[in-house]
Amino acid sequence: MTRHIVAIGPLPPPLHGFSFATAAMVELLLEDHTVVTTNLSPPEGGSRLWRHPAKAIKVFAALASLARERGHPDKACYLACDGGFGQLYTLLLVAFARLFAYPTYLHHHSFRYIDRPSIAMRAILALAAPDLTHVFLCGMMRDRFTDTYDRRLHTAIVSNAAFVHPLSEGVAIPVRPLTIGMLSNLSRAKGLGTFLDLLRHAILQGLPIRAVLAGPVTDNDDRAMIDAALNEFAGTLDYRGRVLDDDKAKFYRDIDVFVFPTTYVNEAQPIVVFEAKAAGSAVIAYDRGCIHNQLDETDLLVPANGAFTEIAIAWLSEIPSDDRREQRRREARQMYEIRQKTARKQAKSLMQ
Repeated sequence: MTRHIVAIGPLPPPLHGFSFATAAMVELLLEDHTVVTTNLSPPEGGSRLWRHPAKAIKVFAALASLARERGHPDKACYLACDGGFGQLYTLLLVAFARLFAYPTYLHHHSFRYIDRPSIAMRAILALAAPDLTHVFLCGMMRDRFTDTYDRRLHTAIVSNAAFVHPLSEGVAIPVRPLTIGMLSNLSRAKGLGTFLDLLRHAILQGLPIRAVLAGPVTDNDDRAMIDAALNEFAGTLDYRGRVLDDDKAKFYRDIDVFVFPTTYVNEAQPIVVFEAKAAGSAVIAYDRGCIHNQLDETDLLVPANGAFTEIAIAWLSEIPSDDRREQRRREARQMYEIRQKTARKQAKSLMQ
């Protein structure tokens, strides 16, 4: 059944996991439905003082879109749920969707209001129509949400794996030292300091290792941290800045283990972890959000309050340096391909 969908949420730019997932979901919906989109991302590069007024203007545009499209008999609203202050905008949008009798799909991308219950989310649950469908990234996210808010809900699962396709095998991996890598919008919250500390301790313990770091940096202190590390680890650390398309694929080909020691409060199901799995890399990550469900027996999950550096070094020390590296990557890509196809079927069936 083809539906007329009003899709509301952040779209790139700026590019981050939330905007990437929203854009990918809109693209998937367009394959089977008519979609009218309202982008809630604030202007890139604007001042912080202007950010909320700019977003408020876009929210009012979304409200106008809901009013304008309300006459379609097979209408629906797809709404990407904000994790912070923006939940107040989400509350307003959910209320208008109910006013205009939209079947609404609220897609959750944050554990912030699951780890710490929010008044705004309680209000959203109170104002939502009975047929609101909550879309979660994994079963654990759904279960923890329902436990936190003690509500019976209409739910669906759509994993971000639906939007990350397996990478082609590319060229053969050359003989090289064990190489760890991190890609993100780099910050302390995403684990930048912990990644550099891991490299430092690995070198001190005599582990033959290289590191590749990629992603934009917006904070001056974080940029200074990278500059200092490049001097400290000259010849061992490679920083590539923002990487896209072929440069991103090359980044994943050039590493063996993806390291993601995130403590970010909104962390849910990081796109970069699925990208690493799609490339055949092993992953070391903190147990936050849905990350537990993203990893398999070839990876290392560090307890949320665990000693990341010590645990990771012990694990890295046991990785064999043999000629089966290429085979292991190929097997990991094949396992991920199965997961991605399953997730895509879940996403395609959401509004059927």
